[in-house]
Amino acid sequence: MQNKHPERREAERRAFETCRTIDVTDGKAMRFWSSRLGVTPEEIAAVVKEVGPNTTAVALKLEAPHQERIVPPSLSLR
Repeated sequence: MQNKHPERREAERRAFETCRTIDVTDGKAMRFWSSRLGVTPEEIAAVVKEVGPNTTAVALKLEAPHQERIVPPSLSLR
């Protein structure tokens, strides 16, 4: 099924990209950020609860586990 209003969809995408916070009550926003960040809406909601709705803070928190794997064992604090 083709989108009848591709320009509206593009405008919404741009609006989400330029927004600096994630509104966990907005279904469209959650679908956008879920797709963009590669996680489920539930994971986003949990991170927002922990670090707040700032998009940068959420993205950094979601990346943190991946960054830990990059640190060589010799530099690990554990």
